[in-house]
Amino acid sequence: MIELSPHLIAIVVVLVLILMWVLNLMLYRPMLKGLDDRKEIVEGAARDAENAEQNIEKLQLEYDHALQDARKDAKAAFNQNQDEALSKEKEILTEAQQKSEKFMEKAMNDLNKSTDSAKDQLKSYIETLSREISSKILGRAF
Repeated sequence: MIELSPHLIAIVVVLVLILMWVLNLMLYRPMLKGLDDRKEIVEGAARDAENAEQNIEKLQLEYDHALQDARKDAKAAFNQNQDEALSKEKEILTEAQQKSEKFMEKAMNDLNKSTDSAKDQLKSYIETLSREISSKILGRAF
């Protein structure tokens, strides 16, 4: 049977300590370092994802503000163009109305002149006709 002597126990303790030191140096430290590296990578990825989410929210807000500004600018430009078009329309209508009034006035003047001319012609024709009728009725020439 194996006897447990203090030397043997000391040797076993020293061997166990050496084995623990070697295992710590070769196995446990690299494994713990790998786990720490992995933990850092996961935490870094989580931080990056959080930063990316914050950047996305910030960019979304900027986009919304830019879109609102663009809509305001477009609406203002539309309203300005519409106002300009309405004023141009009023100007064109006023000009057309003035031209039509001038045309109507000229037409009325021409009509009045034609009417006066026709009246004068009728008067002279009536005078001539009445002389002819009276000369035929009375039988003498004037």
